[in-house]
Amino acid sequence: MKRILFVFLIFCAVQSLRAQETTRIWIVRHGEKNLEDPTAKDPELTVAGKERAVALEKYLKGKKISALFSTDYKRTKETLAPLATRMKLPVKLYDSKNNKALADTILTHYKGKNVVICGHSNRILGIIAAFGGSSSVKEISEEEYSYIFLMEIKGNEVVVKDRHYGKL
Repeated sequence: MKRILFVFLIFCAVQSLRAQETTRIWIVRHGEKNLEDPTAKDPELTVAGKERAVALEKYLKGKKISALFSTDYKRTKETLAPLATRMKLPVKLYDSKNNKALADTILTHYKGKNVVICGHSNRILGIIAAFGGSSSVKEISEEEYSYIFLMEIKGNEVVVKDRHYGKL
């Protein structure tokens, strides 16, 4: 009986510690996209966009990233490519119209870990909201590429910090 109680107490302690783990999620917009062909639905990154992708990899250097999430567009996948190569991680695809599913996946499978999400200017704030967070940034224009949001989730507390990376 004492042994069962001991095992139960250990289990409860581990669960309590796990509940207090901090999940860190960096959310970025893809780098600068090629606008030469206004009819292109899936443009690649420009030279500046590729430089921003390298800047992202440098910005996150030393962080132990467990997963990378991207929409199924060249520009978002290319933005994560340098980081994916260095970390030897696959880029997982998510549906940009279903932020709740993305949040559920990350909070279920990557709790207490570090994750990077690459999305689009009109979707980033919705991603933050899906995790229960909010940002002082109220809109990201088509011309803004330098925002990086760090969301730290511990228990029910969500803290969002907005920063910039790469060239402004």
